[in-house]
Amino acid sequence: MSEGGSFSFLDRVINYFAPIRGARRQAARLALSAVADFRGADTSRLRANWLLGRASTTPASYTLEILRNRARDLNRNDAVASGATDTLGQNIVGRGLQPQSRMRAKILGISEERVRELQRQVEYIWEMWAPLADAGDRLSFDDLQFLALRKIVEDGEILALPVMADESWRPISRVVELLEGDRLAPQSGKTVTAMDTGVELGRRGQPLAYWISRVDYAGQGSSTIATGPAERIAARDEAGRPRVLHIFRSLRPGQVRGIPYFAPVLTYFKDLTDYLDAELVAAKVAACLAVFVTKTDPQFAAFASASRTETETGIDRRVQTVEPGMVSYLSLGEDIKVVDPKRGGETFSSFVEGILRMIGIALGLPYELLAKDFSKTNYSSARASLLEGRRMFANWRAWFAARFCQPLWELVLEEGYLRGLFDAPDFYRFKSEYLRAAWIGGGWGWVDPVKEVQASKLAIDYGLSTQADEAAGQGRDWEEVFEQRRREQDKAQELGLTFPVTGAPKQAVGATGGNDSDAGL
Repeated sequence: MSEGGSFSFLDRVINYFAPIRGARRQAARLALSAVADFRGADTSRLRANWLLGRASTTPASYTLEILRNRARDLNRNDAVASGATDTLGQNIVGRGLQPQSRMRAKILGISEERVRELQRQVEYIWEMWAPLADAGDRLSFDDLQFLALRKIVEDGEILALPVMADESWRPISRVVELLEGDRLAPQSGKTVTAMDTGVELGRRGQPLAYWISRVDYAGQGSSTIATGPAERIAARDEAGRPRVLHIFRSLRPGQVRGIPYFAPVLTYFKDLTDYLDAELVAAKVAACLAVFVTKTDPQFAAFASASRTETETGIDRRVQTVEPGMVSYLSLGEDIKVVDPKRGGETFSSFVEGILRMIGIALGLPYELLAKDFSKTNYSSARASLLEGRRMFANWRAWFAARFCQPLWELVLEEGYLRGLFDAPDFYRFKSEYLRAAWIGGGWGWVDPVKEVQASKLAIDYGLSTQADEAAGQGRDWEEVFEQRRREQDKAQELGLTFPVTGAPKQAVGATGGNDSDAGL
């Protein structure tokens, strides 16, 4: 039926021979016309090949396996993908997120001096535990953070099991065992389907248990190949402590498994790699000056041999290679054709840059950070790109600290309390307050140190920021900064040197051509 309401020839034929089917066709057209004002719902000929299925909240197991394997291949063999993963890891975790205890004296009902003493105690417990955090006795907690984040980017998820070690020499028995998402297996004794996730859910959709394939490390050395049936591990113990930390970024309500961060751009990475390979091959062919001999005389081509040269041994050989300074005589009926591989030329750089920008948009990475290319930027544009990237990094850092670092901090300090390493009155009553912490990551540096230091000082002076916030922005603990400044001040006084208590040393007006507004900044 056309827009004017008339029926096409096909409609009239269907209406004549199958009137019921014809009525259904007309009803379907009317239903589609109700959403015609949304261009995205267009089903005309131009969008007929946009075929969709009903996507589930969690992809099928074989789909996740394909995505994970492709993302891992890119991180092994693709320079851009590997660089993007490292950029995310270095900016989100860096050398590791460090905790700062944030107990509040008013809520605990104790003095400020007592709170500071407890803060020093819990942070010391953490410092004792962090180098011994790995269940495999290989990595520190900082290393575990970087590895966990890398696997979340690459695989979309990571499993962290806070298990108890049996060595008596450990000050804290709690350790962390990291497992890849591949270790989640279908429930034992259950018919395997494509939608088996290895996660046992409750009636509200909450995880009750995880089915994890175990590895026989004693029999297989360092192998991580899962062996034997899957083992059921409850998500929490009887006291509510987590036994499995399944960490992934949720993109849909009810999502059970993580999806690789590179999933939207896997094809872009692959296409870019293939394009670069094709350009490289074309450049090699052009550099070789490929030459083909064609025979224009049909009779000669049928009976005569190819062009030959006389060697030192007197044996005739075909001319098959081209070398500098070579002179070759062609036989009658032979001609030369030179291969000229067509290449992108001037469009090469713009095409690669366009693909990289598309990848950066999907990953939340500005082009300058993804390509490590600041050649086309000035101060303002470079700062804008870095601030945009830092906004994404800060979001990821807060999420990662809440999902990975904070639960382990709570388990370690609870064990420290039970071992009598710090005395906290009414610990379980005020547990959340005793375990309250902020996680500080490495600083991102300054584009223009002078301008940004001045901006930080003005923000503190006008009450828009604090010493703690500014120190945290540079990856430092403000208390450690103040304590170090006190030690330096005491040492300077001991040696008879002048040491400013706050701010920078003031200089006389006009000494360097400055003015009053610049003094002390």
